[in-house]
Amino acid sequence: MAGMTHRERVIKALNHEEPDRIPIDLGGMAASTIVVEAYAGLMEHLGLKEEGQIVVDRYLQTASVSEAVLKRFDVDFRRVGLGKSEVIPEVVLSDLSYRDEWGVVWEKPEDGHYINAAGPFQKKDVTISEIESYRWPEPRDPGKIRGLKEKALQLHQENEYAIVVNLPCAIVAQCQRVRGFGEWLEDLVVNPALAEAVMEQVVRVGAGQAEFVMEEIGDYVDVVVFLDDLGFQDRPYMRPEVYRKLVKPYHRRLIEAVKSKSDAKVLLHSDGSVYALLGDFVDIGVDALNPVQVTAAEMGSRRLKAEFGKDLSFWGGIDTQQVMPLGTPDDVREEVKTRIADLAPGGGYVLASVHNIQSEVPPENIVAMFDSALEYGRYG
Repeated sequence: MAGMTHRERVIKALNHEEPDRIPIDLGGMAASTIVVEAYAGLMEHLGLKEEGQIVVDRYLQTASVSEAVLKRFDVDFRRVGLGKSEVIPEVVLSDLSYRDEWGVVWEKPEDGHYINAAGPFQKKDVTISEIESYRWPEPRDPGKIRGLKEKALQLHQENEYAIVVNLPCAIVAQCQRVRGFGEWLEDLVVNPALAEAVMEQVVRVGAGQAEFVMEEIGDYVDVVVFLDDLGFQDRPYMRPEVYRKLVKPYHRRLIEAVKSKSDAKVLLHSDGSVYALLGDFVDIGVDALNPVQVTAAEMGSRRLKAEFGKDLSFWGGIDTQQVMPLGTPDDVREEVKTRIADLAPGGGYVLASVHNIQSEVPPENIVAMFDSALEYGRYG
């Protein structure tokens, strides 16, 4: 396996085979990167300088990780993101708020990232006819793919990295943004027809957009990720039977749209305790789960591997609630060794942090995480 490229390594691992070492991710997706403050501290610690200003994701307040850092840690992935809507442009409401193409208002506290503050159907009586007549985003919005093929083709032809495209096609999360977090969950129980009417519109946009994007770049992409949180710390958002009856069919349609246009692996990001839904994820075609929140109920890494490791790959697993912010570099190394021992045998593991690395994580711990992944993550 000498001379294995990053792309070859990733594909082999996600096919549940053992490559030369476990793949490593930092910044390959929106939930595996690093907030600006931690990134600036890491750059200083490494003695590296950013070329120009740090590029910031306005929504999450995360940094676009430089090639210098990615190469320092031998990261295997490079991210491709979509463009902005040209059909329904974003509207800036103030220095700390804006309205997106879905009609959702986002607000930013002074010391945090943007939070969806109000949706077009939130906290009021809504009819199905109102939902059906609403001006929803255009699935084949040309702004989303402008310049996308050229960027993906260049990455595919000129380097050896695995290419990840982040699709903003969440079903549950987007329903909660337009209807309200609690309101939509209540609808699932007391007014399921209304909940499904919202899901129908969201999946129409999301699946249509997925097909549009993959028609353009499906031949050049190795992993497609969508972020759709489904878990609290101790249980899923909803009973498994509710998920299977009402939500699962819409997730299936989204994944089928991706796979109808590409052979790329599908990565689902969901925080929290989603153990009770893992079999359903496998059933609808999810290939890998991120972030593997090992501190959540029933999400022990050894158990997940034993029960689902033949069907699901696991992407993440390095604890960012306790070990990374509060532990020592030695604690971080032990965490890395544990997750590798639990999740890496037989392939099917990509090492990354459990969600984005936050500002309180010392740079020494970040370095310890990635350096120990390279040290202990080799097979054979």
